[in-house]
Amino acid sequence: MLSRVLSTILVALTLLTGLGSAAWAQPQGHKGYARGSALITVQELKRLVDAKDPKLVILAAENDLEYRLGHIPGSYQVDRPAYEAPAETQGGVTGNLIDAAGFTKLAQNLGISKGSTVVVYDDKYDATRLWWAFFYYGKTNVRVLDGGIKAWKESGYPTALLAPDAAKPGTLVAKVSVPRLRVDTPEILALQSGGKGQLWDNRDRKEYCGEELKKGAYRKGHIPWGNPSDWAIFKQKGNQAEWISAAESQAILKKLGADPKQDQYFFCQSGVRSTQALFTFYLLGWSLDKLHNYDSSWIGWSKDASLPIETGCNVVPAVASAR
Repeated sequence: MLSRVLSTILVALTLLTGLGSAAWAQPQGHKGYARGSALITVQELKRLVDAKDPKLVILAAENDLEYRLGHIPGSYQVDRPAYEAPAETQGGVTGNLIDAAGFTKLAQNLGISKGSTVVVYDDKYDATRLWWAFFYYGKTNVRVLDGGIKAWKESGYPTALLAPDAAKPGTLVAKVSVPRLRVDTPEILALQSGGKGQLWDNRDRKEYCGEELKKGAYRKGHIPWGNPSDWAIFKQKGNQAEWISAAESQAILKKLGADPKQDQYFFCQSGVRSTQALFTFYLLGWSLDKLHNYDSSWIGWSKDASLPIETGCNVVPAVASAR
């Protein structure tokens, strides 16, 4: 009798444990990412294009040459100058994000409304900068094309050389919705004492070590408490517009020592490549309120001579060992 009771209890506990595990399990999307729907495949995008989805707006985060060499039909070019704030409004720092009024004008000129489905693509890393800007200003129905223009062309899909006709004006009104998705120098300086968050330097090894100074920056080196983690470690070697799998990204974060309990801060030269890392954390399911892009990035930091800088490579940059 006792054995039967114990067996019944054991079965019940097993069922409860299973239900609990199912309740806590995160759904997996594209490539195993918890938020895989933030990415879109070229096949899915082609179906939307063929269906002539009236809500679809495709943006090519490319420069003039890239766009003119062949873009996805119907896509509108959005290069960095289109959404950069005038330097004189940013203390002389170039490359920062335009204000809400400027972003509203840009989005409406592109035909974007609240109900639009926006797909952004590139050939390397600019698409996530636009994704980040839209999220910051309250537009979250935005997806990034995994594989970018290279994957589209390699799939044999058609491209266009001429820009589409001007879009019918949209009605989106930009409003800062996630204020700390964009941070500036005071927040980065506050990390110096430790314990308030982790800072990731998403530039390449030469920049981090102080061996290279890119145009726009004022001094070589790195922020002393920044952790090196080249943006490219999350991308496929054969196509820098394509993400590696969630399992691979998770393994990299574990090796880097990323702590889910702490806020995560990201920077690069001008806050563009850093959004690649931030977006990957987001794909993996990290809370958006813990992810912060340092918009002024190295240009802003290196411009202020009172801020500390280190040079050299006492610590081997994570890009050399994470993969």
